[in-house]
Amino acid sequence: MRRVAAEVGIPTATLYGYFRDKEELVDAVIDLAASRSSLPEVTGSWRDQLRDLMRWLRRGLVRHPDLVKVRLERPILSLGALRFTERGMEILLEAGFTRAEAARAYQMLFVFTFGSAAFGPHSDPDEHLRRVRATYTLLPPEEYPVLSSSIAEAAAAMSGEEQFEYALERLLDGLEANLPRRKSRAGR
Repeated sequence: MRRVAAEVGIPTATLYGYFRDKEELVDAVIDLAASRSSLPEVTGSWRDQLRDLMRWLRRGLVRHPDLVKVRLERPILSLGALRFTERGMEILLEAGFTRAEAARAYQMLFVFTFGSAAFGPHSDPDEHLRRVRATYTLLPPEEYPVLSSSIAEAAAAMSGEEQFEYALERLLDGLEANLPRRKSRAGR
């Protein structure tokens, strides 16, 4: 709080007149940033729309890793940030998922996308890939027979964008596979 007050050139006590604590200040900053950022225009099938929405979220999280750190500490439940959740749920409901299924599916996609941004390579992907391969190469084959014989494949699975796209497609496949079954049961 002192640092922020110094940055804007006001006494710390004045800042506490607007915000009770650091968490409230962080929420306000996130809400302001989220409300200034317009959601992407997504078109096409529900899969296309969700794919584009999750890609947009991941790019934003990779560009702003401090959001990842904040979210690891606590939920981000500001009105501005919840616009994204609203849009994701809306897409799923329009596809035919029930409210409960849409909420669970959205949460699954959000957690996956968030995790991909949090654990993916943050700087040079090629350097990250080299480091992973070098580490796997040092594994004793008698203790790690699967990993030592799958170095290229395991390293590729730890690369950011390509792995994100692969896993996102598998998640969407699973959602899509469940949707027709539910619709056909309801139609009986």
